[in-house]
Amino acid sequence: MNRLKVLDVYSLRLLLTLLMLSGISVSVGISSWFSTRDAKHQIEELFDAQMLQTAKMLELFYHEEADFKLPQSQPQVLHVPDSQVSSFAEKADALKLAYEHKLAFQIWSEAGQALVFSDNIGREPITKFVQGYSKKVFEGELWHVFSFFSVKYKVWIITAQQDEVRQELVSQIMHNAVIVPLIVVPLTLFIVSLLFYILFRPLKTLERELMARSPNDLTPLAMSLPKELVPVRRALNQYISSIAHFIARERRFSADAAHELKTPLSVIKLHQQGLEGLVADEPAQHIHLAAIDAGVKHMSHTVEQLLLLARVDSIAELNVQSHTLLSMVEDTLNQLMPLITEYEWNIDVDAGLSIMCDRFYMLVVLKNIIENACKYSPVESEISISAAQTTTGVEIKIADRGQGMTSEQIANATERFYRVNENEGIGAGLGLSICQHIIGLHQGQLTITPREETGLVVSLFLPR
Repeated sequence: MNRLKVLDVYSLRLLLTLLMLSGISVSVGISSWFSTRDAKHQIEELFDAQMLQTAKMLELFYHEEADFKLPQSQPQVLHVPDSQVSSFAEKADALKLAYEHKLAFQIWSEAGQALVFSDNIGREPITKFVQGYSKKVFEGELWHVFSFFSVKYKVWIITAQQDEVRQELVSQIMHNAVIVPLIVVPLTLFIVSLLFYILFRPLKTLERELMARSPNDLTPLAMSLPKELVPVRRALNQYISSIAHFIARERRFSADAAHELKTPLSVIKLHQQGLEGLVADEPAQHIHLAAIDAGVKHMSHTVEQLLLLARVDSIAELNVQSHTLLSMVEDTLNQLMPLITEYEWNIDVDAGLSIMCDRFYMLVVLKNIIENACKYSPVESEISISAAQTTTGVEIKIADRGQGMTSEQIANATERFYRVNENEGIGAGLGLSICQHIIGLHQGQLTITPREETGLVVSLFLPR
C-alpha cells in the first residue's frame, strides 16, 4: 500500500524535466569550466607572445647613439599617462588607451646602464638580467616580465605587463560562462515545459475521457492517440471488453436464476398454505409452517430484487416527465400497507411540488427507501418525508429513527449485495444499489448521512 502511495505522487513529466535540466546544467557547467581553463591558458600564451614580440620590435627600432655610450648621458624616458580607465567595460580616449599605464618596458646596456624606460615602472631594473619569463611585485602590483638580450646591440630589453590585464580577461570570460547558462537554463526550462505539455496532452485527454465516462459506459475507446499510447488504448479496450462480458454474464445469470426460482417458490408457498389447513392446531407444527412462510417471503423478496436489478441494468432510456411528488409518495405508502401502520409518519411535501422523473422507476426508489426505514426502525417510531425546491432541482429527504450506520457502513451501503449485518438475514443487499443506479440515470445524487441522536437520513437530489 505504501508503495502504491509513492507511485501515485510519481510524476513522469517532472522527472523528465529534472533529468533534462540536470543534464543541460552539468553539460553547460563542464563546458564552461573547460572553456575558462583553456581560455586562461591561451591568454597566458597570447600575452607572453605579445611581450616577446614587443621586445623584438624594440630591438628592431632601437639605434645606438653616441650619447648612450657616455657615462654621463641620461636615459630616455617615455611618459605613460594614466587614463583613469581600469577595465575593458569603460571607454577611453584614443590617445589614452585603457591599459597603456599597465604596460611597461626598459632597455639596459650590457654594463647595467639604463638607456630607455617607461616612467610607470621606475628607474630600477624590474628583474634580474636573465633571459626568459618571470614575475615580480612592484608597488603592490604583480607584473609579468620578459627579459631579452640583444646580441646585435648588446642591450637588455625588458617588457612588463600587469597581471590585472590577464585576470580581467579571464574574469570576463568566466562571467560570460556564468551569465549564458543563467539565460539559457530558464529559457530551456520554459521550452522543455512547453514541449512536455504538448507531448503529454494526449494523456490528459485520455484521463478526461475516462473520468467523464459513466460507470455503465463500457464502449471501447476510439480517441486518436500517439503510437506510444496505442498499446495502452488497446489494453484498456480489452479490459473494458472483459468487464462488459463479465457483467453481461452476471446479469444474465441473475435474471435466469431469479426466473427459475420464482416458480418453485410459488409452489412452496402454495403447499405451505395447503398444509396450514391440514395440520392440527399444535404450536410446534405452526412454528415450522411460520418458518417456511418467512423463508419463502425472504426468498421471494430476493428474487423480486434480482429481477428488478436485471431490468434496471438493461434500461436504455428513461421516460422522464413532470410528476407531482406528493401523489407519488402517497402511492408508495399505499403499496406498503399494512407495514406502514406501525409507525408515526411526518410528511412535509408541498402539494404543488413537481419533479422531472420516470414515474415507474422513481416509485421503485421511494418504495425501497421507505421500506428500509420501516424495517430498521423500532415500532411506533417517527419516520419523516420532506422535500424542498432548490435553485438547481428538488431535494427529497427520508429520515428514520433506526439504529443507524457507521461511516464505514454508509460508504459501502450502495454496493450490490452489501448488508449491514449479515447474520440478520434481512434483505438481499440490493435495494440501495438499485436506488442509486436509478437516481444516477436521472443525473441526480443519493446520499446517506447520520441523523441527530439516532437514525439515518437518505437524501435524493433530482435536477430540474
